[in-house]
Amino acid sequence: MEPTIFTRIEQRTVQQEVVDVIRQAIVSAKLELGQHLAEAALSEQMKVSRIPIREALRQLEQEGLVTRYNNRGCFVTDFSDEDVREVFSLRSSLECMAIEWATPRITPEDLAALRGMIEEQRRSAKAGDFVGLAQLDMRFHEFICIRAQHSRLLKEWYSLHAQCQILLNRRFQALSDYTPDTVYEDHTRILDAFERGDISTAIQLTKTISSRVELECIETLHHIKQQSRE
Repeated sequence: MEPTIFTRIEQRTVQQEVVDVIRQAIVSAKLELGQHLAEAALSEQMKVSRIPIREALRQLEQEGLVTRYNNRGCFVTDFSDEDVREVFSLRSSLECMAIEWATPRITPEDLAALRGMIEEQRRSAKAGDFVGLAQLDMRFHEFICIRAQHSRLLKEWYSLHAQCQILLNRRFQALSDYTPDTVYEDHTRILDAFERGDISTAIQLTKTISSRVELECIETLHHIKQQSRE
């Protein structure tokens, strides 16, 4: 970990600050997949003791962003093809269920809010703000999951949040010629179905889009690994 990525942490809720900055560095691709996270280097860069670093890495391990190996230490999680399939198959199932539960509860104001999110996505895609776009992508689905009013569904969906952002952000960067535009285009189609009260179409669109994005993320990871070998 040669270049200095992290800035000094001020002494307030230090552990959570450490969690937040490492998570953001992983999600935004400042840290590479599979990169070693040496406690000593992190401690030196952030000017904090190793204790909050150690606890932060444990939390990020629970989130699936960090993998710990015996006698080797902690590394940024490097997703296999099967990992990607598991993430997106579970996400798709949860979001399809959320659509079913949310449909009777969605109001005209909610639909207007979702339209506003799509416009934000359009602006971020055109500006090339891929980190922001990944966040806006997840926010659209988060809104629907919240409207489902199913606490256990929402908890499971949140458990995938950061892993999805990692994959989406790298997909946008690697396939920047077309994937950013698909975000607002896909969400427009889902929202149109919502407005018609066509639950089956909204669910089928969610499944189809998720399958396509899953394959694109796998393609992206293969591309990243190929580049690292060259």
